[in-house]
Amino acid sequence: MSFTALAIDDDSTATIAAPAASPLPDAPLAHAVVGLGRFGCVHARKLLALNGFHLRALVDCSPSARAAGELGALPLLGSLDDIPSGIASATIATSDDAHAEVAMALMRRGCHVLVEKPLCTDRNDGALMIRTARQCGVTLSTGHIERFNPAFDDEAFLERVRNAAANHREGSRPFMRFRRHSTRIATARDSVLDLMVHDLDLFAWLCAIPAEAPLDLLALHIDAHGVRARVRLDALVAEFESGYGSLPAARLQLCDGHREQWLDLRGGTQSTMAAGTDDALARQYQGFRRAILGQPSRIASGADGLAAVTRACQILHA
Repeated sequence: MSFTALAIDDDSTATIAAPAASPLPDAPLAHAVVGLGRFGCVHARKLLALNGFHLRALVDCSPSARAAGELGALPLLGSLDDIPSGIASATIATSDDAHAEVAMALMRRGCHVLVEKPLCTDRNDGALMIRTARQCGVTLSTGHIERFNPAFDDEAFLERVRNAAANHREGSRPFMRFRRHSTRIATARDSVLDLMVHDLDLFAWLCAIPAEAPLDLLALHIDAHGVRARVRLDALVAEFESGYGSLPAARLQLCDGHREQWLDLRGGTQSTMAAGTDDALARQYQGFRRAILGQPSRIASGADGLAAVTRACQILHA
């Protein structure tokens, strides 16, 4: 069963704003956070402590939205139309099904956007998001925060993994195994776009697999507790497991020849709740800023985010 990501067409008759001006390397970016749920508030608090960004506005259309604590001093706006001029970048932390609409509205204003994962819930919307970013001359990034997990700080380790991936010739034997669980209560299928999508992106990034590489679904098992999938992507086999209602877990097993290595990924991203400026979330924002400035960055692009959604949806709808 093979499925290829949509080709992205740059032709459009939509009215698009002029390309955004390049920010000065040392100037802080005037920034807004859209969506004040749990994750939106985490993003907003983190941005208050970060150099390179000036958090100027919070946006949430819900009448019950509140900005507590240190966020209370910021303007709380009820509509994207109320965002002041001069906002250069924005975080989108709304409900997943609103990501595409909000992102495209902001990009047409000339804003660079960081969209919480998943990039979107429909791959056609994702293609439109990428096309809009190109036409507006802005940066579209996806919040696949695991790329900034301290477990992957060692560049020599990343090089070894990519060399091993390039030389892996063991046919059906998995090169990597992922297991990710949460205490959240939801259906097992919900975990695919919520949890497994992290690892689909991580597998592709760690192994330098291009976004356009098709996924072959080799095996799938869904029960009340979770989803297990075995896939082949760019000649490499991997196994993914995600689910809810059990102890939190995020683990990666690397199988290189006769050696196996387990990595516990939980410690690296739990610190995003802290107020420090050297955790995975802070690093992700530093990567977002570098991408805006046209500098090398490990942050997931819009195309990377769409590839992860496309692959997750193939598993989800098989």
